[in-house]
Amino acid sequence: MSSKYQPDFDHDFRRGQVGENLVNTFLKALEGTTIETKTDSRTWETGNVYIETWQYKGSEDNEYQSGINISKADYWCFASDNGNGFVMIRTEDLKEVIRDTNAPETRQPVWNDSTMASIGRLVKMSDIIKKIGLGKL
Repeated sequence: MSSKYQPDFDHDFRRGQVGENLVNTFLKALEGTTIETKTDSRTWETGNVYIETWQYKGSEDNEYQSGINISKADYWCFASDNGNGFVMIRTEDLKEVIRDTNAPETRQPVWNDSTMASIGRLVKMSDIIKKIGLGKL
């Protein structure tokens, strides 16, 4: 039985180097940057991440910008809750994903002495993956 795939060490090696160079360049570029890190334990179930945009306490009449609307972070990172990996995207690129996909708005209405209620956007992780170039565009 013959396979059409013929391994080519030189080609595979060069392709691997592209990835290694990207990671090395990225890690060096992170020096002096800020990263907003989120852990959403339901992403695996829903396929979405929640991006906060507004906060309020008691009534939405008393809302103010928060989350990505005021973030000074250079990157946003979505970490797995088991500590096995993460996905990182530039903040400006994440804002573009929200705009370009018109990510649906949702609310987290629970507030108490230690947390504010919030309004945010449900962003598909697949849209983030596409934006960073790991999925079909």
